[in-house]
Amino acid sequence: VEPISAEEESYYEECKQYHRITGMPLVSVSAGVLNNTTELKSALLKFVIDEDYNGFNVEEFLKKICSILNINRNDIAIAKIQEGCVVLELDLLKKIDNKSVNIKLQALYHSLTDKLREEMGKLKVFFMFMGDLISFTNMQNFRNEIKLHPQWNRAYGIDHTFWTGVLHDGRDRGPHPYYCPVGWKRYALYVTDNYDDRFKGWSVCYHGTKFSYGLSILLSGLKPAEVKAHGAGIYASPSIIYASHPRYSEIKEIKPFEQTDYFQGGKYVQFMLQCRVHPTNIITIGSETLGVGNTTIDSNVDNNSIEWLIDTKGKSIVDFNDTDAAIVCTGIMIRVTDKHPGLLPESQWWYASRLCNKTNCCALGIDLTTLTNQKANGNQCNIIFS
Repeated sequence: VEPISAEEESYYEECKQYHRITGMPLVSVSAGVLNNTTELKSALLKFVIDEDYNGFNVEEFLKKICSILNINRNDIAIAKIQEGCVVLELDLLKKIDNKSVNIKLQALYHSLTDKLREEMGKLKVFFMFMGDLISFTNMQNFRNEIKLHPQWNRAYGIDHTFWTGVLHDGRDRGPHPYYCPVGWKRYALYVTDNYDDRFKGWSVCYHGTKFSYGLSILLSGLKPAEVKAHGAGIYASPSIIYASHPRYSEIKEIKPFEQTDYFQGGKYVQFMLQCRVHPTNIITIGSETLGVGNTTIDSNVDNNSIEWLIDTKGKSIVDFNDTDAAIVCTGIMIRVTDKHPGLLPESQWWYASRLCNKTNCCALGIDLTTLTNQKANGNQCNIIFS
């Protein structure tokens, strides 16, 4: 039994917040697991459980987790147990040959539905890692260096940071113009020193995501899109208005116990990633894929060039906190409203799109009929900046 390092403890505190809000563990995987050309030198299944070590029954936990994940108990060996919260490391390579372990971990990773993660959450598992030990150690050390960059935090709107038209501030953002993301707050991330030099010529874009994926993406890397409308890769848009559609950016109703400093006083929240991408990594500039026809989505961006496909350079997971990645996240965008954001003026184009009640398609956070009735009754929505 070993104590938990300071780096791990700091990382696990963030994972606990994710678990507290979503009821699911944060799941991380090393890139080598999904890269068929890489042979793993070690293969860990690491579970971190919010339990007191002194009262923890290891074998009872293993019995339950093996049942959830459909793992044979005889295929795993306990490699290490750490105390504090319970950190349990299981070694697959002691029981499975090296050739099969990538296939085993890939299958396990792709089988992790939200339902299975919720079952793990009930066992108080708030973090799970799959992969090699070196990758995990490097991830911990790197994440410990990533921090918020508060001097670049902004609230975008009238009486806050605001401009009209293309921003001309002397910074080189490549050939694609940057417009004010009105109605959103940005929590900037420290990415690198000499930021302007490092990202000279890199354009601004937005990647919408499910709320529960937001923290996972930030901590574990940006997973390529599953719906391949323009090919394999990561989808982004120069328009935050387009990326805010509930097909891309989940709308979540905030429960009282989920209130944080970020969501204070709001009823609904959306989560968005502000990224920088070099123009040569944009392999397709395409039209909208939501079926709005001639309806204007964003007056600043043409419907025919509103969706970008980013080259991932063959990587299954792009760690976009890595400044050598094809796309780098520079800020977390949050929009908090007192009523559903579908009532905002800039969201009216949604009703001409393929908006639906299917939660696996459009994460509306409300029944569509209820929302359209509110719209018909003239209900108005206000953005909360406090």
